[in-house]
Amino acid sequence: MASSDANIKGDLTVESTAALSQTSITSTDKNARGETGPTIRPPDCAFGWIPTLAVMVNYMFIFGASNSYGVFSTYYLNQKFVGTSASTLSWIGSLITTFMLGCSFLTGALADKKGYRLTAYIGTILCTAAYILASFCKQVWQLILTQGILFGLGASFLFAPSVSIPPQWFSKHRGLASGVAVAGSSLGGLWFTAATQAMIDSIGAEWALRILGILTFVVTGVMNLFYFRRVPAKPRKNILELQAAKRLTFWLVSLESFAMYTGYWALTFYIGTTARQLGGTFQDGSNLLLVLNAGSVVGRILAGLIADKFGSINTLLLSLLLTVVIEMPLWIKATSLAPLYVLCALYGMVSPTFISLNPVIVSNHFDTDVLASVMGMTNLFSGIGGLVGNQVQGVIYDKYDKHEQFTNTIVFSAMFVLFAGLLIACLRFHIIRKRTDKRFFQKV
Repeated sequence: MASSDANIKGDLTVESTAALSQTSITSTDKNARGETGPTIRPPDCAFGWIPTLAVMVNYMFIFGASNSYGVFSTYYLNQKFVGTSASTLSWIGSLITTFMLGCSFLTGALADKKGYRLTAYIGTILCTAAYILASFCKQVWQLILTQGILFGLGASFLFAPSVSIPPQWFSKHRGLASGVAVAGSSLGGLWFTAATQAMIDSIGAEWALRILGILTFVVTGVMNLFYFRRVPAKPRKNILELQAAKRLTFWLVSLESFAMYTGYWALTFYIGTTARQLGGTFQDGSNLLLVLNAGSVVGRILAGLIADKFGSINTLLLSLLLTVVIEMPLWIKATSLAPLYVLCALYGMVSPTFISLNPVIVSNHFDTDVLASVMGMTNLFSGIGGLVGNQVQGVIYDKYDKHEQFTNTIVFSAMFVLFAGLLIACLRFHIIRKRTDKRFFQKV
């Protein structure tokens, strides 16, 4: 398997990385601004879990905001901005994801060039400012600028270095490490959702935003100290890693990311409103998001373990197909809250595996020292997909579902997830075609 991977990757191998000379270590340590520690450590060493766990904690705050936005969305739609269209309010949540992912092609390059910690601390400051400013906003357009755009931009500075740390520290257990790190986003969604709902009910949305801002500043500020690189970045002339754009693998992963983010967020944004339509309360909507995020914690770690054994592409392809099978019948046919809980548990376990496995796929086929840049370029497509998908879903809900159901919105979401699965199937075929071993059933 190692030899066949080498035929298609053109990447640094573990052996070549370990063979860096002592003189180059001295110079590259300087370029890495001290972020690699005193020596270049081997992959799969115990030390790698320190930065990986720091990433997991930061993911709680990076993705916790978007994963729990359904609580704010339900509050805005049904209480604070009653009469405002869903498509207008969806701009807030959409722009969090769009700017977080879409700007990472620049913040990823900055992380590789200027250092992980500096980039992350810029993100900490911007995210904190976004929360505090949003707490004083009285109109939707003000929240779009603060809770949407400014927070999304800050999250991009935090996300770009975070996404590339676990894959570069691990080889044999790369899927598991990435799954553990990304599970932090679901853990964040769990307590963010519960805490946000509790704070809105007890002290109001304004103070909820301020407290989230203070927590973000303190916790991510500490975690950023543990952002160590294993392999220093190479000197570079171009901001973008343009060589990556010449490879079909890059385009297939990028388009899959676009398709998934176009269809993925529908359940997160609208499950609370679905619960209200079926006679549930605001708390029921919050509880459904809790179940969704709890399922995601289990699913992302389990997906990493399965990917290490059976292959990241095989695992991702299966999960995308299962997502379509789970989402359409359970959501469309739901007539009570019970099916919604089953939907959220299964959807949470299966659907978000692409978030943990896409970095593994990229790291398997591109150089580790430019991983933040390449992931940033693929995430540009993710950001565009998030913007397009959330806005179109809002229009479909307003115009075609007429605030009475979600059938058309669900079909739109599921079809893009299916399209993402077809793209990963093409990627699998492309990789096997390049190998000497062309068996259909093999680890990919």
